[in-house]
Amino acid sequence: MDRKTQSASHRGTKSLKLIGSVRGAGVFIADGTEVAVRYQLDSFEEKHRRTIGGSLDGDVSFAADRTPGVLRLASGEEVNIVLIKPDEDGADFQAG
Repeated sequence: MDRKTQSASHRGTKSLKLIGSVRGAGVFIADGTEVAVRYQLDSFEEKHRRTIGGSLDGDVSFAADRTPGVLRLASGEEVNIVLIKPDEDGADFQAG
């Protein structure tokens, strides 16, 4: 394999790097409803772009899939998120 072919084979490779992870007790707020939750929030960097995703444990079944809301962390910081497939056990989420 020559150098040109070799470097082209790496072109589509994504480099997703975990920057940090935070766990704690917080509150999910959406549609005028506040629910106590436990969360895991993961921060990633891909090239020069940061993304946030994670999961909630708690009954968020009042919310529909793709519902936007706010996650209030134990530190008091608030993060805008969008729920993915919420139910009575929790949901995954991504930054909103």
